[in-house]
Amino acid sequence: MIKGSPTWARRLAACLLVLGIFMVAICQAELKTNEGFSLDWSYAGVGAGEGRTAYRPSRRCNIQDYGAAMDGKSNDQDAIQAAIDDCGRSGGGVVKMPSGTVRLEGKVRIGYSNVVLKGAGKDRTTVYIPHSLKYYDLAAGKDDDGKYSKSNAFLEIRGTREPSDSEFLGTVILASPPGSNELYMDDTMGIFPGQWIILMMSDPKYGPLEGSIVGRMYSNPDPNAQCNESCLQGLRGTKNMIRFMSRVESVVDENLITLTRKLPLGVEPNWRPRVYSILDDDRIQDSGIEDLTVEFGWKRAKEHLNEDGHNGVILQETIFCWVKNVAVINADLNILVRRSNFVTVTGVDARITKDRSYRRRTNRQGHIAFAIHDSSDIEVSDFNVEEKWYHDLSTRNSQLSVFRQGRGKDVNMDLHRFAPYMILYEDIDLGKGGRPFTSGGKPASGLPSAGYSTFSNIRTSTGESIALPGCKYGPNLNFFGEFKRRKNLRRCKGWTVSDSINRGALYGN
Repeated sequence: MIKGSPTWARRLAACLLVLGIFMVAICQAELKTNEGFSLDWSYAGVGAGEGRTAYRPSRRCNIQDYGAAMDGKSNDQDAIQAAIDDCGRSGGGVVKMPSGTVRLEGKVRIGYSNVVLKGAGKDRTTVYIPHSLKYYDLAAGKDDDGKYSKSNAFLEIRGTREPSDSEFLGTVILASPPGSNELYMDDTMGIFPGQWIILMMSDPKYGPLEGSIVGRMYSNPDPNAQCNESCLQGLRGTKNMIRFMSRVESVVDENLITLTRKLPLGVEPNWRPRVYSILDDDRIQDSGIEDLTVEFGWKRAKEHLNEDGHNGVILQETIFCWVKNVAVINADLNILVRRSNFVTVTGVDARITKDRSYRRRTNRQGHIAFAIHDSSDIEVSDFNVEEKWYHDLSTRNSQLSVFRQGRGKDVNMDLHRFAPYMILYEDIDLGKGGRPFTSGGKPASGLPSAGYSTFSNIRTSTGESIALPGCKYGPNLNFFGEFKRRKNLRRCKGWTVSDSINRGALYGN
């Protein structure tokens, strides 16, 4: 301030300086749970918080060498699967799909680690699929079981269903609080520093709610937005609800290990906490799909949950896997990640060639654009949802996962009940912004979000601010950016709402 300025001007400048320092301090402060755990999404994605890169074997398996015609008329399914299997059995490799059109009339599965299905580019290699999963099942004489909305896809990276007995390392026998990195085991034999382990925990079906996993996830300081026993009855007893992965930092003694990561929920013995190692035979690792377009023959979409299965890509029971630089066209389901850890989906477009909505007034082009189910530490980034699906950016029963740096026509951030916990939506252009918090799921499966989901720099293409959801959207939520305040916002106890804190900087914290 220039000497001689009026007293009021000097005081105003001093106030602004103090306010600025205060805001910077808040911006740099950690976000923490009520139990003291620092919210940390830096592990999300294939890098797993340590900048790891996937191992890529030097072998190349060109699908044309296995009989693929690539004329857009002949079914190339067997040739693609043969190339995948040959590469996979030999320790991995890149399955090359040259420029042109591949016709696919059935599913292909990457069931091996270190296998990459790679086209020549999003606009150069097209996998054309003329019909749906239901069509091919009926043509093969299989029964129509009606499970096409999210069960299978034409391109899959898929391991076995659950960890096997051969991977079992031991049981956690004592409690650890949220934010701890200690596990008290019945035995630490077979565990060593640097090892990746996965901690599986299941919600107890019986007993008091406050002693359960879902009770802790939905713990709410707001008396007007509680999720009681009837609200959570559909979640009680859920098996393997938590699948938390970390490296082992140290083996302290025969009963105690420490982890390189802190436990977001802690551990309780009645959650049946079990520790497993990671074996290639059971968990697909370091495999991916990239640089291609998946295009379905145009068909009008069916009613919600009665889809015929124009399903693009599913990653299931995978670790350190990815989908990169891909377009999916005319799909009921574009991309689904299920029962997986440390997966990246990036540079993916969800498109249509023309309107395929079941009811034109709803303008829903299918079931799912991008979804994360029963997983942890998943990253979906640089996406484009060019039309509206029922569930655009959807997650359920998942933790510490991220949707970031994407855009769309009129995107909904679908926290699909069933305990999505500590989910981050960051730096997203929702387009029209007509349904930002529209979420599905059954009412007995909890509020849309469990605790500490966070929304940062969420905006519309029109520049209009987005209205905050109601207090019963979820407990202890965080909103950073330009959101419309409601008159009764003070009733949402436990929420953090700020115009400017941490915008665009949470994923890499």
